[in-house]
Amino acid sequence: RFVREPRSVRRCFHSDAMPLPAHIQSRRDCLTFVVLGATGNLARRKLLPALFQLYLTGHLPPRARIVGVGRTELTDEQFHEFVAAAIRQAWETPRAALAGQGGLAGSGGSGGHQRQASFHTLNRQSSSMDLDGLFHAPPTRADIGGCAETLARTTIYQLDSPRMDKDDIGAAGDPDRAPQSARSSAPGSRRISMGSVSLGEHTYPACPEHCLVDFLTRTRYARMFPPVVSGARRASDSSSSIDDDAASTADESLRQTFDLVERWEAENPGENLRRNRLYYFAMPSELYPPVANAVHRGGRAVDGGWTRLVLEKPFGSDAVSAAALNRHLAKAWMEKSLYRIDRYLGKEVIDNLLVMRFANRLLTPIWNRDNIANVQIIHKEPFGAISDYFDRHGIIRDVLQNHLLQILAVLAMDRPVSLDPEDIRDAKLKVLRQVDRVDVEHRVVAGQYVAHEGKLGYKDNPSVAADSRAPTFAMIVLNIRNERWDGVPFILKAGKALNEKRSEIRIQLRQTPGDIFGDQPAADVANPEAQNAYAGPNEFVLRLQPHEEMYMKLTIKEPGLGVQPVPSEMELSGRWRAEQLRKEAAGEAPRRAYERLLLDAVHGHQAHFVRGDELEAAWSIVDPVNAAIESGDVPLHEYPFGTRGPSQADALRAAVGHVAFVVPRDGVHLSSADDLASYDFSPKYASVPAGDVWGRAMDTGPGLMPPTHSA
Repeated sequence: RFVREPRSVRRCFHSDAMPLPAHIQSRRDCLTFVVLGATGNLARRKLLPALFQLYLTGHLPPRARIVGVGRTELTDEQFHEFVAAAIRQAWETPRAALAGQGGLAGSGGSGGHQRQASFHTLNRQSSSMDLDGLFHAPPTRADIGGCAETLARTTIYQLDSPRMDKDDIGAAGDPDRAPQSARSSAPGSRRISMGSVSLGEHTYPACPEHCLVDFLTRTRYARMFPPVVSGARRASDSSSSIDDDAASTADESLRQTFDLVERWEAENPGENLRRNRLYYFAMPSELYPPVANAVHRGGRAVDGGWTRLVLEKPFGSDAVSAAALNRHLAKAWMEKSLYRIDRYLGKEVIDNLLVMRFANRLLTPIWNRDNIANVQIIHKEPFGAISDYFDRHGIIRDVLQNHLLQILAVLAMDRPVSLDPEDIRDAKLKVLRQVDRVDVEHRVVAGQYVAHEGKLGYKDNPSVAADSRAPTFAMIVLNIRNERWDGVPFILKAGKALNEKRSEIRIQLRQTPGDIFGDQPAADVANPEAQNAYAGPNEFVLRLQPHEEMYMKLTIKEPGLGVQPVPSEMELSGRWRAEQLRKEAAGEAPRRAYERLLLDAVHGHQAHFVRGDELEAAWSIVDPVNAAIESGDVPLHEYPFGTRGPSQADALRAAVGHVAFVVPRDGVHLSSADDLASYDFSPKYASVPAGDVWGRAMDTGPGLMPPTHSA
């Protein structure tokens, strides 16, 4: 006999007493994603492709609509053309880059290599490309472990060409009786589509047009008119309340946007349906106050839905302007509704750093001044700076103040109370406030690149003033005054127009006390045994780009007679990287930073976003450096385009205790170009013909490549 459950039990299971997890609830709600500045460079290169990838992999909520807002007068159809062009470019860039490197184009079949060089040669050529930002091939059933039931739309167009198996070939074993999709590719191949490009284990397919067409039906465009730039700048510069003209202009500018949002929500009726709104501010920070207040007055969600603002960097231009912006926003918005984005916090390696630090007994006891000699946080870009935005900000405001200082905070913070976002951000804030004031005279090197080998210098750009003091290179050495880190130099280096694309963390350990094998390079270069006795310091390396990886430099015994120590590397990220690719391909988890951060904002997870007081603390660290550079107290050293930066930076790095030493058996993926260029190999390998040393890298396996630029 059925017994009716008590009212209290029914309330427990059917009321708000047991809310759904955020990632599940978001799929049931209506979401409007408003991109303010949708026709700008950031939206074209990052946001729109990231939103499309989230849609393609099934992570974008089903009831999501994207509203682009810009000052350009466009129809919906014209905006669709803009969005489609941006997404196609994001998909075609890796394919075109690979095709341009020796004709690595797919044959229309399995996409094999179209040249006879060794795999390691192809691997080296790909190492200069940012594979982290590229779209990988969708998986076959075998790739995702036979998981056919997945929300990822990628499987729709991936599984149309599965690998052949006995069922496909048929009972008689006749390949001609197999389905066309199976006959189109040989066993074990990954034929995605005509014109696909392959490199090693990666295949880059053409953009799935049928999915793109469906995605465009979810997008609309609203013009921001009249513009609100002048009033917003007056308000920001004065650090006072927003003037009435700027406020009324912002309200009028966004009226069409709010009408579009309301119409979309009216098309999704439902008694228990929440209608959420997320506004992405891809615009200059001086526009934040009036636009945020206009959203507060006329664009907030109703009927229990949430409204969140995602704010792009740079957030202000110094500590004073950042504090003023925080005060403006705090008048109408709570901190839990503000998501100040830093894309480096969305990278897998940074999350992995948090786990590895506090979950491994092997690392936790040595993460201090007694065992770590120095820390490098490096960001290098091989291309120059051509935008007016960069000339107003420089490399310190553009990269070092946000990306590199956020990495420093995660790397150096003490164990947080819990994994709650506020506890993590409290721990980061504490360590940022413990950074000493920078010694700008002895611990800072700044530079600007000049023309070299046909590449224009920074001031050759017509939009850059002849007397511009915007640095394109900066190295700053910081000290954290606390019990854990006092005395350990943190070397932050960022630059444009350098010799490679690379972002990484290099943690160099102190030498073993009483090392019987030799604790430093011998002064007697004529004695090979003395030279070979030093195997270099241990290092822990976490690389963010051009590809994510982790490894440790250790000392082991040379095979053979004797106990000759040699440096080697212990790769930590092989299985992790393979699992990462599998989960991305199966639609379980996105890998790229913007996709992860956009999902975090939708789910309300703020651990990967920067709190207002963190930003103010970070600005306080770099403000004296910017002031010294702009006043001329810190000189701008010239360096040629495509080199490693000013030579003064190498001298500063050596002066604070960094030891440049290369692992001779490092592969290209595991070696540092800084070390390669600054280390003299001739004494160590005086008895080995140079052709044999470099030939190993080109012909028989991974190894060192000769330096292409002098130190």
